[in-house]
Amino acid sequence: MPKRVLPLWMRDSPGPNAKKRVLSETKLNTIAPKVGESPPVLESAKSLPDVSVPSAENTPRRRLRSNFKIEDDGPPKAEPFVKINIDDVPFIDYRGKIRYFTELHDVAFACDQLVQWVEKQPDGVVPLAFDLEWPFSFQTGPGRVALMQLCAETDVCYLFQVSCLKKLPAALLQLLNHPRVCLHGVNVKNDFRKLARDFPEANAERMIEQCVDLGQWYNRIHGTTGIWSMERLVLQVCQLRISKNKKVRMSKWHVLPLSDDQKLYAAIDVYIGQEIYLKLQAKELQLAQEENPPDAAPIPQD
Repeated sequence: MPKRVLPLWMRDSPGPNAKKRVLSETKLNTIAPKVGESPPVLESAKSLPDVSVPSAENTPRRRLRSNFKIEDDGPPKAEPFVKINIDDVPFIDYRGKIRYFTELHDVAFACDQLVQWVEKQPDGVVPLAFDLEWPFSFQTGPGRVALMQLCAETDVCYLFQVSCLKKLPAALLQLLNHPRVCLHGVNVKNDFRKLARDFPEANAERMIEQCVDLGQWYNRIHGTTGIWSMERLVLQVCQLRISKNKKVRMSKWHVLPLSDDQKLYAAIDVYIGQEIYLKLQAKELQLAQEENPPDAAPIPQD
């Protein structure tokens, strides 16, 4: 009768001197499982933990995330901010005076008058809006400073055509460096450095020490962060739009005479800067009074 070799699952673990066991067909038939029966479980397999997959009934159900929102029957809540449609915001309408000077002696005389006006003001800082314009070419880059704008009162703006000057007059430097004058604007420090590069007699560091950047001042008052442009700051503080017509903004500021559109564009920049300064000053004063309210009057007693 032919001999058969046990299958692997029926063999003992082989030792170093183990011999191959061979069973006869009759003994193999008594040990082998019949058709339809599962093979016997080894002793070593009985001690293994049960790793069977749990059935669907025993599987814990998980709560799925849903986008469905339950309507609140209470009063509607106010939105944290009001969305502004830019098309509904009006443009700045400036109807004040524009004083435009191109000659050295005229610029010096106007600046001397401004210095006298500053010294007549009550004690304290005198704000003076400041801005510059210069031509720009994509081939040669920025040109020399051509126009300086100043605004001390909201009903009059001064435009000085410095492209006609080889040197800034002493009266203008006296005005810019006056200890009571606070020059202000948006990103105004870069304008001071540009002016000092083109006119070495201007002291940029001294002007920077006594200037106020309106965007940074707004952040300090309202506890915000970020870099502000003039256009965004005007919309935020004054709820107005400032025209930034590229045709005028990129025009030839050094070519005389300037057009009426150029003069109005330049005047609006410093006029609205002075308006923003006054609004921020009033807001800062209001917050200071709320933090330190005046003492209440004592209640009279009988």
